Amino acid sequence: MSYQFKGNLKGLLCDKYCIEAIANVKIRIYRATASPAVVMQATAAVKETFHEVSEEELKSKAGSLLAETLTDAEGNFTIEFGRESKYGGEAFDIDFECGNVPRPKPYPKKLPVLQYHITTLQPKWRQVENDFLAAWEYVIPNRWWCLIRGKFDAWVICGRVVNCKTQEPLKGLRVAAFDVDWLQDDPLGSNLTDASGHFRIDYTMADFSQTLLSPWLNVEWPAGPDIYFRITEPVSGAVLLNEDRSVGHRADRTNRGPCFCVELCVPQDITPNNEVPALFERVGGYDIGPVGAQFDANGYTTDVPKLAFYGNLDLNGTLPSGTNSNEMEYRFRIINADTSYELTATQVLNAMLPFKIGELLKQTGPLTWTHEAVIITPALNSSGELWIQVPRGNNLVTGIFTPTNGVLAAINSANLALNAGGTAFASNVFDLTAPSVLVAGTAVPAAQRAPIHTFKIIFEARKVGTTTLTAVNTLEKIVISNVSYKQRRHPGWGYTGDESIMAAAMLEIAETTGSGHGCGGITTTVTAQYTCCHPHIEGLTLRFEGNPTLPASFHAGPPPYAAEYHDNAKVFSTSGMEPCAYILWLDLQLGLTTGYQKIPLIHDHIAFCKTA
Repeated sequence: MSYQFKGNLKGLLCDKYCIEAIANVKIRIYRATASPAVVMQATAAVKETFHEVSEEELKSKAGSLLAETLTDAEGNFTIEFGRESKYGGEAFDIDFECGNVPRPKPYPKKLPVLQYHITTLQPKWRQVENDFLAAWEYVIPNRWWCLIRGKFDAWVICGRVVNCKTQEPLKGLRVAAFDVDWLQDDPLGSNLTDASGHFRIDYTMADFSQTLLSPWLNVEWPAGPDIYFRITEPVSGAVLLNEDRSVGHRADRTNRGPCFCVELCVPQDITPNNEVPALFERVGGYDIGPVGAQFDANGYTTDVPKLAFYGNLDLNGTLPSGTNSNEMEYRFRIINADTSYELTATQVLNAMLPFKIGELLKQTGPLTWTHEAVIITPALNSSGELWIQVPRGNNLVTGIFTPTNGVLAAINSANLALNAGGTAFASNVFDLTAPSVLVAGTAVPAAQRAPIHTFKIIFEARKVGTTTLTAVNTLEKIVISNVSYKQRRHPGWGYTGDESIMAAAMLEIAETTGSGHGCGGITTTVTAQYTCCHPHIEGLTLRFEGNPTLPASFHAGPPPYAAEYHDNAKVFSTSGMEPCAYILWLDLQLGLTTGYQKIPLIHDHIAFCKTA
């Protein structure tokens, strides 16, 4: 007999349309001690029990942990209590551990890991054969959820655009938000309205605290942004609403917090183009501009520190649904920005991957429906051109097409050709084991340091059957970096296995690398020898793991960006360390992103014994 508990966790931003799934957070279930207090907690309103868990509280309840799991992309989770848990259906505590909140792109700084207690719950178990099932869902109130988002520097505007006279929602319009600032107004970002007229703009404190002296001086008085909006028709560029910056000083627009909901209306005498265009707007979660661009002039992201791109990339934007009258097709042209060579349609095709463009909603019976994924496998047309047609499903029998994920194309950036002959690509493979093995502490030769590759991406859309372009969007520069280093770590230990990873990252301890010294003890010093190489090194750290007191960690890295670091004699004193076993770690952080998340740390490590 087992107990299966299914749940769903969401957060309310500010109204019923602005709810987001809380994905990839850890749900923790704790055993609650039977007592009158637990009964009161289980029957209390959640608003009276929800709170941030202190370190002391976390330590005190650690021994009562029953189970934990992660929420999926929709905030769903399932926990099963087997016999070994000795759980019998009683009330339990529900917490969640949060290390980030939903945001369209990675945050450049280190974020806290916080735990929150939601409630003490007595599930309503339902017996199904030999097992018991219970379901629970919870939407965190905006008072709490926006406070939590603020702790992670995640700010959001959630809004709706309607016709002033008819109150009908307006779709396919670009809404741009700005902050009134004392030196220059800051663009917070922009987005298109969906079929229900809703839009969402995500930003961070850095977007409204910049000054002409940034990054040396960032100032924002008062603490939150003072917001005003501009609405345009995205294809023609016609301005439909242009709020004066003085609107940002109104009481309802001044010093807005991490969550702000707004309804805007377009004057009734303006008739916008209600055909939703096909538009290229983002690489992953990074906006290509022109309003709120998150790429700098050199092709890096505007994060601090800046990031280059690697691996499989989603080219995202807006597409019409099957019910729109405009039958669209589009293509991407890609140019090597370093040489101005434009890839052929075949070369672009060789870099493209099959991708999900949306779904078909079908009615299969009076009360039954199905959702079928629409997968696009790009191909050349009869003219040898690479145009992608937007699906046209527009009835419930054959299916209504809905572009659910905003992906216009997916590319393997390593397969982007650099020349007409297709003999060079935006990927670099180096072998540090031949003709001789490069060891930690030695410089990587200049010939084995990868160059920087930069591309220009042009998006073109048109109506099917025509040659006139209806939309053109251009990302002037994007830096692509796909590097692989074959290396032999710890060759002094007689290790012969080689591995290929994204950067040269090798570590040795001089006192243990000599012949017969591998098991020798450390006395007064540890001499670290390290080599790191990649065109986009953000920083590296040497740190010790073990019983305190430990030597202070060593940090190295840009600004500015550097391609290679090495040291053959980085000496640490071990005089304060107790005789014991320890580990010396090398942590290498690369300034790379897929558009959604930053590459994890790359590690190497060496264990050693302090003998005296």
